[in-house]
Amino acid sequence: MTNPLSPELIQQIRLISGMRIPELDHERLSAWVEKRIQSLCLKTQIDYLHYLIRSDDLSEDRQMLCDLLTTGETFFMRDPGQMELIRRVILPAIISKENTLKLIRIWAPACATGEEIYSLLILLEQVLPQIDNWEIDIVGSDINPIFIEQAKKAIYGDWSFRGCNADFKNAYFHKVDGGWKLIDRIRSRARFLVFDLVKGVLPNPSHHLADINFILCRNLFIYMNTEAINLIAEKLSACLKSGGVLMTAHGELHAYRQSGLQVKIYPESLVYEKPQKGFESELVEIDKLPSPLLGELNLSQLEKTTLLDLPKIQAKPIPQLLSLAWYFADQGKFTEGLKIYQEIISRDSMIAELHYLHSVISLEMGDFERAKEDLRKTLYLDPQFLPAYLEMITIHIQEGKGHLVSKYCDQALHIIELMGADVVLPILKNNTASDLREYLKNLQNSLTSVKP
Repeated sequence: MTNPLSPELIQQIRLISGMRIPELDHERLSAWVEKRIQSLCLKTQIDYLHYLIRSDDLSEDRQMLCDLLTTGETFFMRDPGQMELIRRVILPAIISKENTLKLIRIWAPACATGEEIYSLLILLEQVLPQIDNWEIDIVGSDINPIFIEQAKKAIYGDWSFRGCNADFKNAYFHKVDGGWKLIDRIRSRARFLVFDLVKGVLPNPSHHLADINFILCRNLFIYMNTEAINLIAEKLSACLKSGGVLMTAHGELHAYRQSGLQVKIYPESLVYEKPQKGFESELVEIDKLPSPLLGELNLSQLEKTTLLDLPKIQAKPIPQLLSLAWYFADQGKFTEGLKIYQEIISRDSMIAELHYLHSVISLEMGDFERAKEDLRKTLYLDPQFLPAYLEMITIHIQEGKGHLVSKYCDQALHIIELMGADVVLPILKNNTASDLREYLKNLQNSLTSVKP
């Protein structure tokens, strides 16, 4: 029986690792901490806490914690729907945009043993017949150096092919001792590096992690705490070039701030695009409702607004205050946003969007229980408030509660069926109900193996 970890130590581990550390992991973590204390020649949990606070280099601890608290599980052509979207839409769009320079940069952070990065290379070869005339920079990174060495060897067992048929394996691999080895034509195009997304500096031109066309970062955010999610999302956004695209696993990111990225719904997946400079993006944001325009409020002046200024605008009508609260929330100024929230709720507590706004702020601040309470209030006041269903789905994916994910998908699909497939949804910036319906159906199909 291991000794329970103190709340202070759990919080410090959470801080240095970026991991969520749910209660079900506490016993496993406690056993690891005891071994780590021995390996460092320390005596107590307090000693280890002081070590975490004072040490200048905790990269080894972060790597070991990541190994302990994540599965490192991947396989070739994982999630066929997303792979088809990459093949049919994402890669052809990149090829069209880069046809003059003929330079494509793709990055898979948290690539584990490399199956995803090689899957992308195979797809790229399929849609770009003249690939030898292009400069292709495709990189996979992971915090675990053992994973990276395995990726470089590109030798895989049968379990890595469980999402593929025999034709795929025979076309791109040959049998060797210990498994199946990827053909050199594909393997030689990839590069790999050990990289810590939490502490590493991004963009990172020395590693060519900048001006990237496409980032595939799946099944990472599901393990991270809110602060780390926002931090990593900001870093990945900064690495994308104008018009670049980020794809995550289903439901991992859309309830969080996406650092200037905009969202588009495809039947197979959501994707996040960095708007092109000088162009109006056609992508739609689903993480918040459009509110009335700020009217007389001047956005350039709002940047200078502080809590001391707020009494001057408290006499504004509720729609303008709600828009201002959204503005502050989007800027990460949660104290200001909550101040306006309190002003509005003192006047009218029956506004569904107001409780939805508070759920978004609560998620940003890491308070999942309050966010769920806010979302339940939102849906009580307006049972057809689709963004609230999407956030509930995201939260329950994070919590590994597949049955609740299916429940909220079913409820959202029922509402959409009542609307009719061709109805335009203003709350989703004029996407049709059929767009969202197909996405939710594919999401349900993909979540049969949600992490318990």
